[in-house]
Amino acid sequence: MSAEGAAVPNPEAEQPHPLGSSEIARAATTVARAFAWHEPWGAWSLPDERSREETLLRLIEADIRERFLPYGECSTIAGLSVTLWIPPPSLLGNGPLARRRDEAAYEAYGERAEMMRETDRAVAGLKPEGEHWYLDTIATDPEWMGRGLGARLLDHDLAVHDARGRSCALDTHTVENVGFYERRGFELVAEGKLPGGGPDLFFMLRAARG
Repeated sequence: MSAEGAAVPNPEAEQPHPLGSSEIARAATTVARAFAWHEPWGAWSLPDERSREETLLRLIEADIRERFLPYGECSTIAGLSVTLWIPPPSLLGNGPLARRRDEAAYEAYGERAEMMRETDRAVAGLKPEGEHWYLDTIATDPEWMGRGLGARLLDHDLAVHDARGRSCALDTHTVENVGFYERRGFELVAEGKLPGGGPDLFFMLRAARG
């Protein structure tokens, strides 16, 4: 038990499941911590280490609560490993997930707001076309990295997509991540680079499996 008397999550004993509203805060903290310190995108988009994690936490929690939970698909293991999926174009319409960020989110990046707009335009231009579910985010709390939680969660999600005959796509930033996804049936379909000397971009596609 924690000092407050709440049970400490044991993700190794918990099965992947749809993210619930009571898990949003924990899931947002997981994503913010992972991207602030363990993803090249975090340091590139928010170079000020003093405010990076706090800014990401605020943006991600709002994103999950207002966009991904009601309009996308979200899975988790104990809130300590998280996936956020965007539906295919035929299901998006003009809803909140049809655009990557709203104006308030861009403004949170301060002097880098215009660079973020440019980035999102570049990403949109390189995304694979067609009907696929897009893995916008996968993250594991840094204290639990290296224990297979992210792999177990992604394998669960892909099994769900396979059962429903869905294609999947994603982008990632490192060659190591490319290999991780290739082992799960994704194929590299496009490459690019984020503006302003930012990280590499690798776009990957996984065909629907019956």
